[in-house]
Amino acid sequence: MTFLHRSFLLLAVAASTATAQRDTAFTWSKQLADGSRLTIKNLNGPIDVRPATGDRVEVRATIRAESRGNAGDVTFDVREVSGNDVQICTVYQGRSDCDPNHSWNDIRVSVHYFVDLPRTMRLRASTGNGSVSVTQTVADVDASTGNGDVMIRESTGRVDAATGNGDITINAARGPVHVSSGNGRIIANTARGPVDATTGSGDIDVKMATLPADQGSMNFTTGNGSVRVALPADFNGELDANTGNGSITTDFELKVQGRLTMSRLRGTIGTGNGPIIKLRSGNGRLEVRKN
Repeated sequence: MTFLHRSFLLLAVAASTATAQRDTAFTWSKQLADGSRLTIKNLNGPIDVRPATGDRVEVRATIRAESRGNAGDVTFDVREVSGNDVQICTVYQGRSDCDPNHSWNDIRVSVHYFVDLPRTMRLRASTGNGSVSVTQTVADVDASTGNGDVMIRESTGRVDAATGNGDITINAARGPVHVSSGNGRIIANTARGPVDATTGSGDIDVKMATLPADQGSMNFTTGNGSVRVALPADFNGELDANTGNGSITTDFELKVQGRLTMSRLRGTIGTGNGPIIKLRSGNGRLEVRKN
């Protein structure tokens, strides 16, 4: 049986408007076992995850009241779901972002989280508005924002990243990568696929060093932008590329299937026994390169 421990940590603020406009701070620290998962859920403001200098997770948050806002409207909810699963969420006017089915309007405070994280922990980080930056190596990561960039330095496992409006950059990953942006550029480098990437408007640049032979299809789609995918030089599989207004180029020898056009191309690479690479753009170039 799982026991849910909740502790609401309150920040003291003075009653005066001048005091309410000042930055205030929240801190939390604990040593967690390797492979533990930390969840940070923020309503409004960025999340920065950095390498820890020791073996403890250190979380610090600063609150900034905006025009007609009050820092006293914000507290923090720390939930230790288990010994290796901790959630820290922003609470606004008594409602916690840890709880589902909540919606907020006209939020007049922002919270900036700074997280010092030991290596190879699992991480979930989400914010309604603000960037998510992970400069520490994590075991796997789920990062999302409604409006802002997402940057992940390195993951030794799975990566899920999403933004409603902003760029996504994944410098290195060793597991499956799934990324989406409503409007922004996507850059992803992985030692081993698969990768799926979608953006409403922006370029997609993906490099995969290796791919399992039994990997299923992978999709790279942009409404308006170019798509560049670099595959292992010994890649075997199929290519399915379609652009509304742009050219299609590839470094691989291709056995074309059906009619060849400037904007539509389907064919077999090598033996054809491997993944299907699907590239789509409403308006942009499609390129498949040898890595």
